[in-house]
Amino acid sequence: MTDASDLRSRLTEVTAERDALRAQLDGDLPKATRWLQSKVWRQAAALDALNRRIVTQRFVLRTLDGLGRSLSAEEYRKARAEITDDRQRDRIEEP
Repeated sequence: MTDASDLRSRLTEVTAERDALRAQLDGDLPKATRWLQSKVWRQAAALDALNRRIVTQRFVLRTLDGLGRSLSAEEYRKARAEITDDRQRDRIEEP
């Protein structure tokens, strides 16, 4: 997505949230609940996609291990050290 597209998407989300909060204040709970439910569905879809990615990565690693090929501790440390994003590197366990 482009920056403009990201901003439009975020603006749409914030506007919908504002409308839901107004509906809640006005006592229109079904309208407010519909927005919240759609947000939950979007978050569930995003978590499902992330989970599928992780499951796929684990499958690849198990398959490689089953074939007798996996990273040596030295290869693992070298690959981890090459990650430039500190937060990402910190989330990967040291061997």
